Amino acid sequence: VDHFWLLVRALRAYMASEYSLGMLPLNGSIPDMKADTKGYIALQRIYKQKAAEDAAQFATHVARELTDAGLPADYISSDEVAGFCRNASNLRLLRFTSLHDEIEGDSLCATAENLVAADVASHYALFRASARFEDTHGRYPGVAASPNDVEMLDDELVAGDAAQIIGIANELMAEWGLESTKVDEDLAMEFARSGHCELHNISSMTGGIVSQEAIKLITHQYVPENSLCIVDGVKAKSYVAKI
Repeated sequence: VDHFWLLVRALRAYMASEYSLGMLPLNGSIPDMKADTKGYIALQRIYKQKAAEDAAQFATHVARELTDAGLPADYISSDEVAGFCRNASNLRLLRFTSLHDEIEGDSLCATAENLVAADVASHYALFRASARFEDTHGRYPGVAASPNDVEMLDDELVAGDAAQIIGIANELMAEWGLESTKVDEDLAMEFARSGHCELHNISSMTGGIVSQEAIKLITHQYVPENSLCIVDGVKAKSYVAKI
């Protein structure tokens, strides 16, 4: 049995107890502040005493969880219990949306307004529209389908493809319940004009963001970003929205 989830169950029981008064266990540390030495030491002693009392109360709930699970009393060490108690205020619960659910499911209908609030509705819809365009035509917007199409004027190719992805993006917006939000046509032109190229400076930046999040997940340190992140190289801005 995973130690962590046993400790989480014990924390839930602790929070539900009359002792906690709805407050997490105190970690025992106090911030630096302007105070005389005597007063600071006295306050520190009070904090440490309360933290020890909280930890002792929490330990009783841990012991109860171990008993209920039929596990020995030393299954979780006292040091681990104390460490969990000190860091209880840093716990975060993240519920991620899988790529499959995002693309194929209907979860986006419930969170689409977040895209509008974060000013990324057009960006996101055009990314999705570009992917749907590629599924249909076997090429991305702005990319010539064959050597014969290279002779086509760039402006003509870009304008035609931009018009198509605008239509697709607006259809997607309607599916998500955002009928009143229209796609930014200038942004659609940029999507088509870029021809799905990957500029080295933007790739470097986004690669750094992704690798940083991967390190958080691998090391179990710091809180991963549980949101959509879009980097707009034209405006030199990044946008974040929960979907």
